[in-house]
Amino acid sequence: LRPNDIVIAILGVTGAGKTTFVSHFSTFELEIGHGLEPCTERVQAIPCEFEDGQRMWLVDTPGFDDTYRSDAELLEELATWLNSAYRRQIQLTGIVYLHRIKDIRIGGAAIKNLRMFNQLCGEHGLGSVVLATTMWDSGVDEQAGLKREQELTSSSDFWKLMIEQGSKVFRQDEGRTSAYRIVKYLINKNRPVYLDISREMVDEKKQLRDTKVGSEIATKVDKMKQHYEAELDRLRKELRKEVQNAVEQKNAEAKRQYELAQAEMRGIEKELAKNREDCLRLAADNEQLRQSAQAKDEKDLEEMRLLKSLIQEQRMQIDDAKRQNDKTREYDMEKKRKQSEQRLRQKEAMSAKNCIVM
Repeated sequence: LRPNDIVIAILGVTGAGKTTFVSHFSTFELEIGHGLEPCTERVQAIPCEFEDGQRMWLVDTPGFDDTYRSDAELLEELATWLNSAYRRQIQLTGIVYLHRIKDIRIGGAAIKNLRMFNQLCGEHGLGSVVLATTMWDSGVDEQAGLKREQELTSSSDFWKLMIEQGSKVFRQDEGRTSAYRIVKYLINKNRPVYLDISREMVDEKKQLRDTKVGSEIATKVDKMKQHYEAELDRLRKELRKEVQNAVEQKNAEAKRQYELAQAEMRGIEKELAKNREDCLRLAADNEQLRQSAQAKDEKDLEEMRLLKSLIQEQRMQIDDAKRQNDKTREYDMEKKRKQSEQRLRQKEAMSAKNCIVM
């Protein structure tokens, strides 16, 4: 990935069709999710081809509604990639924001994603944005879809202000054909941009929590921290009371209440630990994000080295089983070797996609 390359970021909630969009141009097969579980776990710069073999990169991203990871963790990863690209003077040719037209109501996850998206781009970046509706072929009535589309484009809560700042609305409703139109539009518009978060962190030396998008997440994280700490304080008082009751009454009900309060406290302590990790993420600056990414890359390289060593050892064991005519052992080791090689291929592919600009 180099300066002046065509680089288009694809954003949206989980299940909006981001990876499907990228797959129309990708030079290799991608895993595509078919439910509400996230398929894209990390920011991935996918090598793609446009017309006449023209090279470009589509950046597939996880949504801010991930089932297993917090918004702070997702923002940390996205900021790390964007900052790395910014340091190497790699601009985005454009940004595509995908929205499911089949959603009857625009829920909290979609609104949150859109708000985060606005803050990531900043006003200057919105002129290089395509807002595209997806999943018109999922049983959506044409009139109902049109009504939802009009609501998106006419409401200040959704896309209206973005359109006024230069964002363009498309329908992603014809597979590769409509995806081609969207990419062609962004290339022809020739309005490459850096996103606000990169300028804030790289040039202004801000911590992640002090950026526009980070400050909103930080406010939520701080509130949750206060909530968890208050709940722990309440439970500790309850536990002292239940212990006293258990001693005085010596009955099973008092013991059961004590155990329930203990279990609830362990759950809150676990959430508080996650919350503290998010606080640390949000306190990171550009250099700390770079160092963290480098450490992850080094860990991935070590894991790949160990896998290669394991595969070599498994091959030697297969050869030994063949010499001894031990078919059962040969079959078992061959199965393990294939599993190891598959894990290695996945690691190598993920490493190549994630570390392109690191």
